[in-house]
Amino acid sequence: MFNHLSSLSSAQIPNAGNSLIGGDALSDILNALRLQASSYFCTDFSTPWGIKEQETDYGTFHFVVRGSAWLNMLDSKHATYLSTGDIVAFPTGAAHQIGDQPNGVCISGDELLTQIQNDENPFSEGESITTLLCGYFKYQQHVQLPILRDMPSFLHIKTNEEPSLLWLNNLANMLAHESRSTLPGGTVIVDRLTEVLVIQLLRWHVNTQHSGTGYFRALADTRLSLALSLIHKQPAQAWTVERMAHSVGMSRSAFANLFHEIIGMTPLSYLSQWRMHIAQDLLKEGKESMISVAEQVGYRSEASFSKAFKKIIGISPGQLRRQKK
Repeated sequence: MFNHLSSLSSAQIPNAGNSLIGGDALSDILNALRLQASSYFCTDFSTPWGIKEQETDYGTFHFVVRGSAWLNMLDSKHATYLSTGDIVAFPTGAAHQIGDQPNGVCISGDELLTQIQNDENPFSEGESITTLLCGYFKYQQHVQLPILRDMPSFLHIKTNEEPSLLWLNNLANMLAHESRSTLPGGTVIVDRLTEVLVIQLLRWHVNTQHSGTGYFRALADTRLSLALSLIHKQPAQAWTVERMAHSVGMSRSAFANLFHEIIGMTPLSYLSQWRMHIAQDLLKEGKESMISVAEQVGYRSEASFSKAFKKIIGISPGQLRRQKK
């Protein structure tokens, strides 16, 4: 949004403990993206009310704690009705409008946030109250990984209508409650709960991918998810396509075809991208020698590492390191 920047048991959470359903690979990727998230506010709005969000370079979300709302994607002619328990998220920062009417009068998200931070609520004089939790999430934009390419523009989860999503409804309501609390440590709790909520939204998206192509579909495939996790955890290994295929119980040709069909690149191209992502982080930290960085991502010489790094990142490792000094 805005230009700036009841306990849960494993029995309640679908696929808890099942690391093959995108679990380990998704965790690796989210760590790589350095996901950060927080909530702006949880506030009561009286009719008429409306918020207009411009396109952003980070994700935003809304949770209808109580009441109802209408959502308009600015590139769509159709409005979506939201009821209590609905969560909508915009992982790519899509522009949208949310309010008590499909095409009502709105103020900008930036303006609303400023007023709320000043203890002023422009939508407090009417009736038919809707309580809305709003927040954001962001990740490293420079990372050249296919998950950013394939992020969905819009997610809509009706947590009140599916018994299997009771845990997600509980989490969102816990976050809404904490967002309005004045108890010590509240800011840290809100940040951590928001991060958990966003991860659960992406996990939900993974677990709904039963067909089609794209990175999230790969995370939902037990064979590809395992292959991705092996690459992520062992980037220095002398991987070949045949070795990857054997690790997930497939023939070389079947694995290579499936990987390319679903993810849109070859296994070795993905391996190279992942290695260079790790190398970027190590170079930016500045604690390792060049040969040490090279060896940690599977290269035996600085020359071969430097050539591969420049091909993918666009500059040499030395140039990147100098930029950070």
